[in-house]
Amino acid sequence: MEEIKKKKESKGEQTPQWLKTIQLNSWEAELLISALVLYALFQIPDYLSLSSLQYFERGSRMHSLINLLVDAIQLLSFGYILHILVRGIWVASVGLSYVFPGGVDQESLKFKGNFKKELNSTGSLVKMVLRLEELSSIIYGISFIFFGTLVGFGTLLFTFLGFVELITPAMENYPYFAGAAGMIILFYCFLCILVFIDFITNGIFRRKNWSADWYYWVARFFRIVTLSFLYRRSLLVLISNTKGWKSYLIPFIVLGVTAGYMYINDLSDDNVRNSYYKRMASGDYSSVNYENTRNEKDYIVSTIQSDIIHDNTLKVFLKDLSSFDAIYMFEGRKKIEKGMWDKLPSDSITQYFKSRLIVKIDSIEIENLSWFKTQHPTTYRFGFTTFIDLDTFSRGAHFLKIGIDTSNMKPIAKNIVQRKDYSLQTISNIYFIYDKP
Repeated sequence: MEEIKKKKESKGEQTPQWLKTIQLNSWEAELLISALVLYALFQIPDYLSLSSLQYFERGSRMHSLINLLVDAIQLLSFGYILHILVRGIWVASVGLSYVFPGGVDQESLKFKGNFKKELNSTGSLVKMVLRLEELSSIIYGISFIFFGTLVGFGTLLFTFLGFVELITPAMENYPYFAGAAGMIILFYCFLCILVFIDFITNGIFRRKNWSADWYYWVARFFRIVTLSFLYRRSLLVLISNTKGWKSYLIPFIVLGVTAGYMYINDLSDDNVRNSYYKRMASGDYSSVNYENTRNEKDYIVSTIQSDIIHDNTLKVFLKDLSSFDAIYMFEGRKKIEKGMWDKLPSDSITQYFKSRLIVKIDSIEIENLSWFKTQHPTTYRFGFTTFIDLDTFSRGAHFLKIGIDTSNMKPIAKNIVQRKDYSLQTISNIYFIYDKP
């Protein structure tokens, strides 16, 4: 670095004193920017999720892309949190190195054996400060690489599905075009495989004479499609300055971290979901089932207006049941995909629910319910609403139970519903007081 500076200064590119001062104190701006960006990143995912649910059809490409962008922003937030923590340790170490420039006083400790060797191997406090400086700078840069990789995967998938969706009508209307379109899709998939191989090998096609010329145009196209032009330079700097076989681990680390984060994120969602169903199966009172007591971020499957009902109508909201349709695939029933609800009339939806659900208040099954497509007024979750007349019920405590109908299921489907730790059969078990007018 010092040689580069001297060469630039010899060519008249002298670094002004004010810039040198900023470079020496860049960590201050780095921490400030990280804190401000982190604050903004904490707000953005909720806004994007609500906007996606409010303005885009569930299961649509835009809805999926925004969800992936939310995951990427959360991953970037995690990187910035880690950077601030390391910077905090660095600041503490800088302060200690100023007060105690000699570092650890080994003679005062009088450690023996491996403990003494350990102290000697860790080096001075100054070396620790330098290592932390390098680590925090690397974390700061690599966080955006992880973010860019995840977003790039999303945009790549988005453009591919968009292309397939665009040519599908032509394939249906003009059968002779189907063969050519199929070849185009296969060729695109082949190029994606080449780009993936080049990525995990740190540019094998960019290093060979026989492939560099033609692959250049492939790479340029995918830089736009995957938005890699935003973070490619940072990744190349990291790879080129990592020596030996370790440089080949970097692409796998990037892919592993992004894939691992998405897996952990999904696992976290599953834990919230599983916790809900365990409480419902045990009949626990839960504030998430009441519109007047739940929080905006609570996990919602089914809700009623209040835990105390003062009028004679129970308004029930039930979230989209597309996730349960995997169960019915084993029964040979038609599966309802996400995004297909809008194409179904109200009568078909009502019949669909009758074949899948049992709705009871206490031990009385409520029949002939009409279900209507709706959107939750605050979470914008797509779902369905029905109204239950309470005139025939007495004043006092009651239980509303909504469950999956397993009476005609085959054994393999029942095993999916009746899990070892809890049952998916009980979608909601809601306690309420009917204060009869």
